Amino acid sequence: MALLQALTIAVMALILAPGYSFYFDITPKVVVLLAGTALVVVCVPLLLSRDAEGRPGGRLRTGGSAPHSGAVLRAFSWLLVLNLLSLCLSTVVSAKPALSLFGTNWRSYGSVVQGAILLFAWLVAVVCAGRPERVKTVLRGVVAAGAVSAVYGTAQYFGWDPLLPAAAYHVGEGDYIIVRPPGTLGYASYFATWLLLVMFLCRALAAMEDSIAWRRFATGVMPLAAFAMLLTGTRAAILGLAAGGVVWFAIKRVRVTRRIVAWAAIAVIAGVVFYYSPSGQQMRSRARWFAEDPWGGARGNLWRDSLRMAANRLVAGYGPEVFTGEFPQYESVELARAYPDFSHESPHNIFLDALVAQGIPGFLALLGLCVLPFIAGRRAELTAALAAALVSQQFTAFTVPTAVTFFTVLALVVALETPAAQVRRRLALTAVAAALAAGLLFLAVRLMLADHALASTKQALDQGNLRSAAADYEKYQRLRLPGGTADLWYSRALLGVASKTTNPVERLSAMVQAGAAAQRATETAEDPFNAWYNLGVVYGLQNDASGAERSLRAAIAARPTWFKPHWMLAQVLRIEGRQDEARREALLAGELDAGKDPEVARTVQELEGHPQPLQR
Repeated sequence: MALLQALTIAVMALILAPGYSFYFDITPKVVVLLAGTALVVVCVPLLLSRDAEGRPGGRLRTGGSAPHSGAVLRAFSWLLVLNLLSLCLSTVVSAKPALSLFGTNWRSYGSVVQGAILLFAWLVAVVCAGRPERVKTVLRGVVAAGAVSAVYGTAQYFGWDPLLPAAAYHVGEGDYIIVRPPGTLGYASYFATWLLLVMFLCRALAAMEDSIAWRRFATGVMPLAAFAMLLTGTRAAILGLAAGGVVWFAIKRVRVTRRIVAWAAIAVIAGVVFYYSPSGQQMRSRARWFAEDPWGGARGNLWRDSLRMAANRLVAGYGPEVFTGEFPQYESVELARAYPDFSHESPHNIFLDALVAQGIPGFLALLGLCVLPFIAGRRAELTAALAAALVSQQFTAFTVPTAVTFFTVLALVVALETPAAQVRRRLALTAVAAALAAGLLFLAVRLMLADHALASTKQALDQGNLRSAAADYEKYQRLRLPGGTADLWYSRALLGVASKTTNPVERLSAMVQAGAAAQRATETAEDPFNAWYNLGVVYGLQNDASGAERSLRAAIAARPTWFKPHWMLAQVLRIEGRQDEARREALLAGELDAGKDPEVARTVQELEGHPQPLQR
């Protein structure tokens, strides 16, 4: 059973399915989580009843003993239940319950997936309780997956990537280009957090292992993961590494010997040599970015505005996964001016994320889970791993792989402080487990099939086959779960087809379908301001000024501090001959854009110069 849990974590961290899956770095991971949890749910009652009957399940030496009480597991279980109840309440009161239930496109972290993560973590704690050999099995899975992902991330940095387009993680040009490898996690910051956990779990496995081969393997993976993590250029992870190291040294009470100083000096010298070598050019470019942006971009204003938002709904929050649509009402002018055309999908802080989404109950449940290992845990390596991850995650949001790994480490701490579970099989328990597993598998299959249909839609559009694309998208609509949709993407993709085709019939068909998808997106998109703006563009292409104005005003209402709809509305009003209104909108757009886009400044100058209205 621990092997199945280890495989679930490993496959989930590594899987990418470009071509087969539209959201190829998100949906496959969610599918693996749901399917893996379903299989574990079915098998756990059988395993525990077998253990209770005295069959396989002996213990191995770990250098310590678990306390003769299940208090830690009970506390862990109640905190998970509190978190789950908070998720249910916040989903019910959410402005978009379906979106909160099944999640957004960008991370699919709705209450169903979060509930599956909590269940998976609890099952890890129960299965591994009092059985260190199972803890080692889970750690082996994480370390093995960490080795593969670290090698892949390193290869990405040096220019070899058979799966993903390099342009997706290259920023800048020439000597100032920055490479931030995303590995198999979709984004550099999430990849760095994963590698950070892998590093400390390598140390934990090496400390527990009886196998010389596994101990050497874990010891070798640790510097590999550290190197790959540094290549991501993620400041939060580097800060987390320092925090985790301090915690480990404090708990272990390690004396700073000459050997430790020597190894540290070798690591520093190697890092300096690499930094100034030709291969370190991208790292030097990233360092310049650090110097130009020492405070982490928008985070200060983002955290402040998120706290102001959370203060309005402290009891139950706004619901999971609705931040993108709800936050613009609280976005300050300072934040908008700093990043005029950037949409904030989360507070980039796990505690603020919980507070905004679930209110005080969810915040306290997460805080309790994070504090528990520091009170009850006695494994320095696991406690240090959690400390490192907690510091890093003050600057990033949970995604499915990072959340699963984080909560699994919590579960392993609990398992090592808990005696073996003694549960006899009951028919009711088996029936509930079977029903729950069936539900999870159903969701996994629906997600996989819907995402594949959407990928087929994209392939058909890339080939200019509108009829096939429409059929595939209709299939996607039938299969998708409630909540977020791809209507906005589909509308924009069709507009792209319409702009390229020379066939008037195909162009008309693409425009009609784009308009219908744009209309739906205003009701279904997780970012309604973008959906309304896109509908305004569609109306503009159809020379429908009143429709464009109506849509752009709706976009402004959905996100008042976004410069772009103000700017476009100014141009529509100018065409209509409403010069005073156009000038006001242009001036507001210029103020919100803060001079970052020359086109906006040019529009302001033209309207300030009182030019003649454009002829339609």
